[in-house]
Amino acid sequence: MKSPNLTIEQDLLISPARLADWLQNQKEVYILDVRSKAERRDWLIPESRHLDIYNELKSGHSKTLEHLDLPEDRPIVTVCGAGKTSLSAARQLREKGLDAYSLDSGMKAWNFAWDTAEVTLANDLTIIQVRRVAKGCLSYIIGSGDDAVVIDASLDPKIYKNLARENRWTIRYVMDTHLHADYVSRSRELAEAVGADYLLYRQADTEFPFTPLDDHQEITFGNTAIKALHTPGHTPESLSFLIEGEALFTGDTLFTNGVGRPDLKADRQQAMRKAEQLYESLQKLLSLEENTRVLPAHIARSVRMGEPVIFATIGELSGSLDLLGLPKKQFLQEVVSRIPPTPANYQTISSLNRKGSHDGHDLEQLEAGANRCAVG
Repeated sequence: MKSPNLTIEQDLLISPARLADWLQNQKEVYILDVRSKAERRDWLIPESRHLDIYNELKSGHSKTLEHLDLPEDRPIVTVCGAGKTSLSAARQLREKGLDAYSLDSGMKAWNFAWDTAEVTLANDLTIIQVRRVAKGCLSYIIGSGDDAVVIDASLDPKIYKNLARENRWTIRYVMDTHLHADYVSRSRELAEAVGADYLLYRQADTEFPFTPLDDHQEITFGNTAIKALHTPGHTPESLSFLIEGEALFTGDTLFTNGVGRPDLKADRQQAMRKAEQLYESLQKLLSLEENTRVLPAHIARSVRMGEPVIFATIGELSGSLDLLGLPKKQFLQEVVSRIPPTPANYQTISSLNRKGSHDGHDLEQLEAGANRCAVG
């Protein structure tokens, strides 16, 4: 039998799945983020409000929230990094008579919250963008006829299997645009679960077998084909995938607000060489039709639940990203000078993705935090 205190604590918790359901169904809820400004900066719930009281709560101040004017007509969900400090905040709000909850396991658990957005192109081609909303990771399931392919899977394989089943698709191929460094790829795991081929660029440095792809190779599924374009720079094996001349899946080569960083696992001299490759790859992509939709593997912000498909056209990016209009020499200098801080977890994640297995690792802990793949 549960103790009364344990029952009360459990009653104060709300699961990430339940909060995601509330947001997806536009339920009125007040989300209060009690982390520090630095923690919240680029890894957050966009629907949340912020109150910088983390240190006060952690110090055990019992009256921190006593005089706050908070809504009484809707649930209040408190959020912190791991769900401990926010529990203290929820407890104080309950004592004030408010309908308060703490997000169970905090942002580390919210890191796996997701939603979808969908667009239909010519020939009944359907693209479902699957978004990890906190981290801004974007993966895709593309359906044509009775078949589907999945690109850059970053969530539990069951999610993609369920989406395929709901649309009466059979997943024929699963592919990664490159070997990721900011999250553990679930693509190989998904391919094994559904009996599909797992595809990577031929020269990818892995410790497991895969079905190799070459530059300009076409993969046929349903009533269409998707073309692989070798676009090195962010990584040597980076691919982009073009379908029907309308949609371009660019991985970490080209984003809607930046380009891929060329420095991971590289010193400055190597970064300059990779930046030169990146420049040439971007020229290849910019030569495509202006109305081609660019669908990247990330966005450099958290995603608001229910927002439309995240994309930009080649024409729009040519006009809005200053880096894309620079001559080669200046491009190299600017890209290398703008590189953001290196993620602390990238070496471990890169190693796991080369091995093709994450057994024994706590992904909630390992993947915590924003992505750092873009140079803006």
